[in-house]
Amino acid sequence: MRPMLTLAEAETLLGNHLGASSRATHSRFVAYLMRRLAEAVGTNTIVWQLTGLCHDLDIDAVADDWSQHGPLAAQWLDGRLPADALDAIRAHDHRAGVPADTPIARALKLADALAVIATELGTAPTAAILAADAGAELTRRFPARPWLSPLVTENAAAIGLPLDALAPMLTGTPPAS
Repeated sequence: MRPMLTLAEAETLLGNHLGASSRATHSRFVAYLMRRLAEAVGTNTIVWQLTGLCHDLDIDAVADDWSQHGPLAAQWLDGRLPADALDAIRAHDHRAGVPADTPIARALKLADALAVIATELGTAPTAAILAADAGAELTRRFPARPWLSPLVTENAAAIGLPLDALAPMLTGTPPAS
């Protein structure tokens, strides 16, 4: 096995695969949230941050074959991240058909959904919704994407975090794009 991927190497991979795209910005935000989630549950912050940073590396390479989104990135990273991190990357998009039952996989689905919501609504409004513990409000705000609210509520519960514990994670300063 090669040495574990470093954050600097992950940033280089992100630049090589996603450039300065909005998807790269999204991946950095997911990585920031993953680090905050890892801190909250008391686990390896670097591994969780790397998982968030690398989860969408393959988005342009899958050529709309969404069953490969996640599995391809995990294949590229094989031997550079722990097995549970690779499994989380494989499982983060439901279209790949890979189950996400470990804490890191649940956290990645949660962080990915939170990043989508916060990008659309803004971090402060999203934090306010979470602080009010209002999963129903997320459903109301995203009627065309009814899966977003359950991704947040179910995965937060699965890793032992109430919705109001997520709010402060959104009000910090995510990395610049």
